[in-house]
Amino acid sequence: MSTASIPTPPPPDPRRAYTKQFCVAAQLRFIAICLAFFAYVLLGINQRSATWAQSASGNFYLQLLICWSALWLLCAVAQLPASFYRFFLDRKFHVAKSGVRSWLRDFLKSSALGFVFGAAIVGTAFASNNFFPSYGWLLAGILSSFLFMAVNRSLPWILSFFYPVLPLANKSLQERLTQLASKAHLRVGTIYEWRISETTRRANALVTGVGSARRILLTDTLISSLTEDEVDAIVAHELGHCALHHVRARLLLQSLIFVFIFYVIGLAVRYQLVMFADGNGTWNDLTLVPGFFFYWICAYIYGSVLLATLSRKQERAADLFSWTLMGRSGPFITAMRKLTELNLFVFDRRSEWRFTHPATSDRIAAAEQFAKAHGEDLTVAAVSNATAPVSA
Repeated sequence: MSTASIPTPPPPDPRRAYTKQFCVAAQLRFIAICLAFFAYVLLGINQRSATWAQSASGNFYLQLLICWSALWLLCAVAQLPASFYRFFLDRKFHVAKSGVRSWLRDFLKSSALGFVFGAAIVGTAFASNNFFPSYGWLLAGILSSFLFMAVNRSLPWILSFFYPVLPLANKSLQERLTQLASKAHLRVGTIYEWRISETTRRANALVTGVGSARRILLTDTLISSLTEDEVDAIVAHELGHCALHHVRARLLLQSLIFVFIFYVIGLAVRYQLVMFADGNGTWNDLTLVPGFFFYWICAYIYGSVLLATLSRKQERAADLFSWTLMGRSGPFITAMRKLTELNLFVFDRRSEWRFTHPATSDRIAAAEQFAKAHGEDLTVAAVSNATAPVSA
């Protein structure tokens, strides 16, 4: 057989290759954290940090902070290789534009935020169960839910630690999005431009907060890559989450998950089933810190799978809201395709159970069905939305 007759295999899809390796990097990060926990105990750091904390301060919660600091420092160091591998992937696939120095700076910032968030969880759990032994698990679950709510409300401020987040300067686009929110019967406050183009080509949009405190955030990469109609379609989807009370439903389910997690961990503490602890069955044991947080992380991951099931259902409902609000789905389809090319992340059916979004192909297919049912000409929509990005 002539070699000329052998069909040439199609080139590998960089989107699927990137997605696969991205997931590997996430798994490596989790493995690194687990290894750090075991190293914390096997190297005797758990006992030594508890002893040193007791000698350094007579306040139990300062002692707790010292023990948590030692554990988190080891976890941060353990995550460094996996984080660098993620950075390497972003550079390899031309997703990231920043250098090693910028990556390291962002890694340190995110580690610092993780330290504060983790300290809040640990402090909440120990304080709730020490002050209210019978119902501490319930109080800890409720307070943790409020903590997550506060993080959601503070997202523009948190993002500003990593990128410039400024009020949107494009008055035309600002007016369009305000009118779109009004059409959805929603109030919005400031619309922000989230400037990430100097470090990455990723694009995203989100809506945070409630009522007059509701904020719309658009990355400058989204504004420069999508047309006004496509930006409207993506923002309409995000507004759909607000109009359909999705955030409230997620927080409620998350609260139930947190309460259950703290209830189970409380039983483990009472019956001395927490790994790495001395096993006195109370919450005033400093050696309980690594075992508690290890159980918390594992339970939170499993809880996230349940939360993702709800989230995928909400994503489909928000898609439909977007198409209905705009009266067409063509801009949404072209926007989804552009975002997939920019972000290089593909959600597929086989692994969608791990993610908060349904398979990308299913979402586009549903949008095409909506267009067909409403007599929309997708050929015209594709042409009109293909080339003209939002003006600066």
